[in-house]
Amino acid sequence: MAYSKVRIPTEVYHLTKRENLESILADKRIRRFGDTECWFCRSPEDMLRYMEYTVLCEGKPYIATGGRIQRYPKFVPEDYVLLKLTPSKWEDKWYQWNQEVPANASPEVKDQAREFSELKIGYRGDLRFSKVEVWDVRQLMGIQPEQKQEESLQIMQAER
Repeated sequence: MAYSKVRIPTEVYHLTKRENLESILADKRIRRFGDTECWFCRSPEDMLRYMEYTVLCEGKPYIATGGRIQRYPKFVPEDYVLLKLTPSKWEDKWYQWNQEVPANASPEVKDQAREFSELKIGYRGDLRFSKVEVWDVRQLMGIQPEQKQEESLQIMQAER
């Protein structure tokens, strides 16, 4: 794994399970747990694309913290929130992990590896934040919670 330093961001976005929200808000920090870094994206658009490479890949294998191979479970948007965070300190602890690919990899694979690497940035340590906004992941994904209910009602009325 090749790391490179990145500029200190003024705001970052972090995907987390809704069940973690209360403790995150109480602690005013994102914890890295067993990893060296905690991971973020620079924009909601980057986060959505990052999700397409990761959590939205139901059943595909990935390497978890500690090197264990696991499979992505079914993604349930209602179970997640997106946090827009303003870091509390301007610390030079921000890195990008650059996906390594073999030299003989196809141009397409190299492009995907570069895109994946550029979507996320890591903070070495636990990130303390001064401001937070909580976003509904369903809205990020273009799913309106009321929309499904209205569509179901229209379908039911059309069937009558």
